[in-house]
Amino acid sequence: MSKLMKMLGAPKPTGEPFVQAPRELALCLLATLVLAGIMMVVYRLCHDSLTYRPKFNVLLPMLSLASALLLTLIQNNPMFSLGALGALSICRIRLNTRDPRDLGFVFWSLLIGISSALGAFAVGAAGTLVLSAVMLLLGRPARKKDGVTVVVRGEPHGLSQAQQVFRHLKGSTIQSEIVYPDSFELVYWVQMPQEQEQELLQTFRLMEGINGVHVLAPQTQVV
Repeated sequence: MSKLMKMLGAPKPTGEPFVQAPRELALCLLATLVLAGIMMVVYRLCHDSLTYRPKFNVLLPMLSLASALLLTLIQNNPMFSLGALGALSICRIRLNTRDPRDLGFVFWSLLIGISSALGAFAVGAAGTLVLSAVMLLLGRPARKKDGVTVVVRGEPHGLSQAQQVFRHLKGSTIQSEIVYPDSFELVYWVQMPQEQEQELLQTFRLMEGINGVHVLAPQTQVV
């Protein structure tokens, strides 16, 4: 039995573990934090205000550090690895990922922790740079054009003037047009920067036969 324990605890022929002193441990943790910081920045740039989750972004470096420390404790000892597998089988991790890309970031964080614990800093840095470039080129959300929905209500004799204003606006698209015997309602989507909204409102305010103008530009922020 003692011989079996010695065989299981003996180092593998592939080499000694990287972390054997406080200096190597500090280097491992420092590399993990640097690469995980880059990953956090990429995660923020790849999400807009609707899909970005700050708590999940904080979880990513925690996974990197946890995987690095776990692999440092295991090193190349099969007995430690069996104990870690038993602990992980009891504490199962379940993540609710609303975005499919989040699962990729989870594996990315594990890659950073494992590469740092093994001392493969070149592999971790190269993988982080490649994954960052891929996500920034392909994973960033498309930038939405500035636009507002304009609702104009007024009397029948002001309908033609209001339509003429929208025809001269570049990027305007009609959404709805309702004409009653004593009133009308026009709904247009207008592509325009925010600073030009006041000019448009002033134009309708000076026109006769216009009873009201509504500019709808909802901005939803998720914290």
